[in-house]
Amino acid sequence: MHHSTQARPEDWAGPEPSVMRSLPARHRVKLVLHRGILSGAIPGGTRLVQSSIAEELAVSTRPVRDALRELAAEGFVRLDDRGAAVVHELCWSDLEEIYQIRMMLEPVAAARAACHASEEDVLRAVGLLAAMETETDAARWAEYNSGFHGLLDEAASSPRLVAILGNLRELSALYIRHAILTLPDRARQASAEHEEILRAIIARDPSAAADAAVRHLDGTLQALTMRRLGARPGGARLARLRARGRA
Repeated sequence: MHHSTQARPEDWAGPEPSVMRSLPARHRVKLVLHRGILSGAIPGGTRLVQSSIAEELAVSTRPVRDALRELAAEGFVRLDDRGAAVVHELCWSDLEEIYQIRMMLEPVAAARAACHASEEDVLRAVGLLAAMETETDAARWAEYNSGFHGLLDEAASSPRLVAILGNLRELSALYIRHAILTLPDRARQASAEHEEILRAIIARDPSAAADAAVRHLDGTLQALTMRRLGARPGGARLARLRARGRA
C-alpha cells in the first residue's frame, strides 16, 4: 500500500523564502520534494499526487510533473506508464550496486584531491571532521558526512565526479543515517577513516588517499551488512564470518 503525501515547504530547510520565490516553479517543487525524500519526511513508497503537491505549493501541475521527471531520472522516484510517481524504496541490491560504483569512483576522487586540494579545502574538511566528532544527532552527523565527502569531490577538480558521486551519495543517505542510529560505533570508526583519507590528501599522496577511500567505503558497507543480517536468525554470526573473510 502506498502512502499519499502532502509536500510542505517546512519539510525543506534551504534558502530564505525570498530566494525560493525567485526560483522557477519547477526548481522550487523539486527542491521541496528532494529535501523531503532525503530527510525521510517523505518516506519510500509514498505516492506523490501531482494535484495535491501543486495545491500545497501554489503552482500548476506542469512544474510538478517536470520536477517528478527530473527526480525519476536521478533515481529518487519511479514513474509508471500513466505518469504516477512513487518515492523509490532502496532495496539491498540497489545499495550494494551503489557502493560498488562508489568504490570505483571515490578512490579516483580522493587521489585527485591529493593532487589538487587547496589549503582552504583542507581547513574546511578539518572543520567538518571536528563537527562530526562532537555531533550526537544522527541526521546532523549524516549531513556533515555528506559535506565532507562532497568537499573532497569538489577538491578533485572534476565536475563529472562531483555530479555522479553526489547523486550516488544522496541515494544511500537514508541507509547511512539508519546505520548511525543503530550502530553508534560506526560513527567513531568512520571518523577515524575520514582522518586517514584527509591525512593522505594533506601529504599529497594520491595512492594512500585512494586506498583509504576504499577502506572507508568497505567499512561502511560491512556495517550496513551487519545491520541487515543482524535482524535475521543467526544473521549476526553470518555477518561476522563474512567480515572475517574480507579481512
